[in-house]
Amino acid sequence: MNDLDNPNLTATLVQVAHMYYEENLSQQQIADNLGVSRSLIALYLKKAREQRIVKIEISDPHDNCEDLALLIQAKSSLNRVVVVPSSHNSAALTRRSIAGALARHLEHTLQDGDCLGIGFGRTMAEVADLLVPSKPRKIDVLPVIGESSSGLVGTYSQVNLHVLKIAGSFNGTPHFLLAPLMVHSDELRDMLITDEVISSVVSYWDRLTHICIGVGTLPPVAGEVVYIGEENLNVFREAGGVGDICVRYFDTSGNFINTPLYKRIIGISVEQIRKTRHIMVVSSGPEKAKATASLLRARVATELFVDEDLARAVLTELRQ
Repeated sequence: MNDLDNPNLTATLVQVAHMYYEENLSQQQIADNLGVSRSLIALYLKKAREQRIVKIEISDPHDNCEDLALLIQAKSSLNRVVVVPSSHNSAALTRRSIAGALARHLEHTLQDGDCLGIGFGRTMAEVADLLVPSKPRKIDVLPVIGESSSGLVGTYSQVNLHVLKIAGSFNGTPHFLLAPLMVHSDELRDMLITDEVISSVVSYWDRLTHICIGVGTLPPVAGEVVYIGEENLNVFREAGGVGDICVRYFDTSGNFINTPLYKRIIGISVEQIRKTRHIMVVSSGPEKAKATASLLRARVATELFVDEDLARAVLTELRQ
């Protein structure tokens, strides 16, 4: 048993490898069980690797993420896809990783003179907290949608707060949209949109260079806020809606739904979104796969930031 050249060596190497790698016994425990020295067990394990009885494979999750990103990019019109590892124990940690990836992207791509539009959502709230640009930028930062109802709880519903933080990080200029997301009538919306204070911000929507927005789902996933109110969702359900960006709902084919309800909403239009050079979309969790894949079919986004689990689910949806 102590001779490395004995004819039963292969069987011995397999036995020791099973005990060490599969039964998780220590080298000393294996040595005690077999009545040999610990140093001989170390030699057996080394020999098992040399003879390819044991094959050690190191898996870097970032490599998997890069492969997934390339696959999604190949099946879409996206200029860039960033996939981060999923945190299976915490959806909040996953969102934070996505937010961090978008924050790093903004730090490296925004230039003097750029105009950045911000949507609301949990991930966007994280982005505002994670930015640490290396130098100031002369940029304009503004909301692309009105404030949500004061009845909603959570800083992620307060888009002007995100604008203030992001502009402050870059030492840029914030512009606040002091208007509600939805009003009770078309007439009130038209009156507000022409107000000098509000129109001065809305006018930037036609000259945005970058926009950061999240993907909503229909029906909403757990924890997702319906900014226009649950009572208004039937209009979009009946039209086949599966998701939205900036409260602009679309179906599985990526067709945006048109409804008179939009005449009561103060927010950027689909046409204005499409005119923006960099449309950065964030989405997390496999439950958002259908909405995210449908948005990709609309060919609106230019950059996508998602987690690994969602990326796999999106690829499955795109194959259908």
